[in-house]
Amino acid sequence: MPENQPIELNRAVPGGRVELFATRDEYPGDWFYQFQYYHPEEGEFLRYDNAHDDDDLGWHHRHVRFGEDSEIPFQNISAHVARFLQEVVHLTDIEDTNHD
Repeated sequence: MPENQPIELNRAVPGGRVELFATRDEYPGDWFYQFQYYHPEEGEFLRYDNAHDDDDLGWHHRHVRFGEDSEIPFQNISAHVARFLQEVVHLTDIEDTNHD
């Protein structure tokens, strides 16, 4: 993959959509990224980003619809994407269970 080629994904998943965007940049970890899981009518459930440096959370943030925003560790972009998608899988399992 060319060095400056962005990583992009926009897919329907159970309960909503997943959008991933990451590109090499002068950000900590050498990537600028925004990952989100949301429902078009209900809004955002989960987001990871490094859009700005937060005094309390540092550069790498985890935002959740119900709960506290938190700092998350960043090892590399592959591990970060995997962690995000694993959390989406967990959330979709909870949603499926709640709708039975």
